Amino acid sequence: MKQVATKNILVIVVSNVVIKLEIVSDVSCPWCAIGYHALSQAIASLPSSMRVELSWLPFEINPHMSKEGQGIEEYLRQKYGMDREQQLQNIMHIEQRGLAVGFEFKPLVERHVYNSFDCHRLLHLAQSLGLQTPLKSALFDAYFKRGDDISDRKILSQIALDVGLDSEQIKYALENEQLRLQLSRLMEDIKQAGINSVPALIINQKYLVNGARTPQEYTEIITQALND
Repeated sequence: MKQVATKNILVIVVSNVVIKLEIVSDVSCPWCAIGYHALSQAIASLPSSMRVELSWLPFEINPHMSKEGQGIEEYLRQKYGMDREQQLQNIMHIEQRGLAVGFEFKPLVERHVYNSFDCHRLLHLAQSLGLQTPLKSALFDAYFKRGDDISDRKILSQIALDVGLDSEQIKYALENEQLRLQLSRLMEDIKQAGINSVPALIINQKYLVNGARTPQEYTEIITQALND
């Protein structure tokens, strides 16, 4: 697997083993939701003496998406060149993979694609508060299970409040220019490191795993990485 260098890493040392897991993802990516739930199952299967802490790195699949967003049929046709039959086959495959790891999508044919930058603003701040994973999970649920508009700041603010951020922290995340610039630089650093698609899992700042894997595959990859 390819070696990469990234920033913004949380380190856990357990029994002389250093475990660093970073997930590069976008809230609007269905494979990212699938990959996270598969990885969660893999982590649960690791020895009980092993503690793992996750961190999340930002990636925008559609950085130029307009405020009003785009319907899924038009989006898949324009971005990936899929005709209607190909779209339905792709959607069915995604929904089946989701069910296999316990994540049930709201019918994806009803999905609307939104700009996700404000989600990343909140997630960036949430890391320093120890709330990044709960917020990410809540955003996945909001978008893929309920079909919420994840570019709507009122909706995002309520989700963030529900996981434990306060109103001042939310306002800072959504409006602070320094945070925006820092986040944009981080996204560019990630692309410069060679990560151009998501989900991507980085283990110990050394091993890069592209794509959503099965729980068993994640378990095997993590075990191999820790034994190297």
